[in-house]
Amino acid sequence: MARKREVRFEPAVTAPRALRPAESPGDDPVDDRTVTDREYSGADFAESRVYGFGAEGCLFDSVRFPSTLHQARITESELRVCDLANVQADDSSMFESVVAHGRLTGLSWTAGVLRDVLVESSRADMASFAESRLRTVVFRDCDLRQADFQRTEFRNVRFERCNLAGARFADARIQQNLRFEECDLTGVSGLTALRGATIQGGDLESLAATLARELGITVEMPVASDY
Repeated sequence: MARKREVRFEPAVTAPRALRPAESPGDDPVDDRTVTDREYSGADFAESRVYGFGAEGCLFDSVRFPSTLHQARITESELRVCDLANVQADDSSMFESVVAHGRLTGLSWTAGVLRDVLVESSRADMASFAESRLRTVVFRDCDLRQADFQRTEFRNVRFERCNLAGARFADARIQQNLRFEECDLTGVSGLTALRGATIQGGDLESLAATLARELGITVEMPVASDY
């Protein structure tokens, strides 16, 4: 009997390399610039609007990212305590990278790619990953309330201990292995698109009520008898 192929859920994140401090303006994010092996610490690029920026093997520590970051490509990098709130990063890609303790509230990462990415202990409420492709991605201990995963493609993706209350999954596509472990799925919409997903732990009673509502099922509680 053939041995069942083991599915790899944990992202293949590249170990840090020797870095040089980023210098301004030569290493600042600008259109069509690619930087390699740089360390950014405490930089504020929030007023910038950047197209086609690339970063490979970089560390971003306490950095405010450009308000517009279209078609960016971030590879083998680490983002620590970074502020990407309300950043417009549509059509962008991230590979073999870690986002830790970040502020991603309102981030728009639509029609993009995440592959071999770990997002942990980050606030990403109201973030949008709609129409993106997620492959071997883990969201761990994240606030993803009202996040948008509509029409998102999932392959080997795991949510661990995340608050997904009110998140949207309409027309999501599960290519292979989508797991929710100890997550809050209260009020999630688009549950019928998650056929084939695995849900472990969490408030399963609330989840069942939400699913029944989506399917148009009325659940009536039994009337207490007077006898």
